[in-house]
Amino acid sequence: MNSIDTDVLARYVMQDDPVQSPIATDFLATQSCFVSDTVLLETAWLLSSRFRIGRRDLTATLRGIVELPNVTVSNKRMIDWALDRFANGADFADMLHIVGARHTDAFVSFETELAILAGPDTPTLVRHLR
Repeated sequence: MNSIDTDVLARYVMQDDPVQSPIATDFLATQSCFVSDTVLLETAWLLSSRFRIGRRDLTATLRGIVELPNVTVSNKRMIDWALDRFANGADFADMLHIVGARHTDAFVSFETELAILAGPDTPTLVRHLR
């Protein structure tokens, strides 16, 4: 299995490079690929900031990547949870941070609304630090 970089996902999604986009598309269709949480996060950042993809389309795009038959992620259920929360207004990075903290007692932040955005099914307790 190969672990892939953000640039491969960007070329696949955007289909904006006549040389690299077909290579990325073929690679994702024919090779077993691992997409790390950090690559997924960087892809979300790149697509939203540089390519101005909005939340709804970005959520669908990221789900599409995760659902590709040859793609494996760290924990599909947790990535789906983070994407669900992102679709409902949370910050994707924050949700991935919470996912990463799921084996701890709590995820502590100064963000007052983070526990609300994470929702009742959060993988770990979210505490507001005061």
